[in-house]
Amino acid sequence: MIDQLYFYLEIGYNHILDLSAYDHFLFLVSITIPFSFKYFKKVFWIVTLFTIGHSSSIILSTYNIVNPNMSIIEFLIPVTIIFSAISNVFFLKKDESLDIKTLFIALFFGIIHGFGFANYFNQITFDDIFDTTALLGFSFGVELAQIIIVISILLINSILMFLLKEKYNSYIKISSIIVCILTILLFF
Repeated sequence: MIDQLYFYLEIGYNHILDLSAYDHFLFLVSITIPFSFKYFKKVFWIVTLFTIGHSSSIILSTYNIVNPNMSIIEFLIPVTIIFSAISNVFFLKKDESLDIKTLFIALFFGIIHGFGFANYFNQITFDDIFDTTALLGFSFGVELAQIIIVISILLINSILMFLLKEKYNSYIKISSIIVCILTILLFF
């Protein structure tokens, strides 16, 4: 069981850190770019709810409870990235409090991104029954990789916040616009 857990943990970890998984990277940048380590708790819960949503959609798909049209999901994934980045440009609000709306959006966006990966996950579990160990390993691998990316972004942001001081809000907006442009170029 430990070998199986580690096997799927590695798959989840590599799924996020794979260069072809730029949708996850762009999404993580879009939700993390406004924050520094001062906001680590808030960012941690946003990313964790995203992972819970991601895992939930895999469960829903595996049990054939919900199997959305994949072309709609493939369209919605970049929309979530653009939405998050645009909200940094127009609705930038940096505070340490966690509001239910932000957490719900992270969960919902995780569900969308998870459906984008559910078919692949169902193929790599090697059988027709739902495998809890595989899901836990995969989810922990995804979360670990996301935390590594988020910590890296928070480190860069903290340094830039110190260096740029009052110009930091411009950095957030410019970076968010770049994420929007990259998303449009890569997906549309």
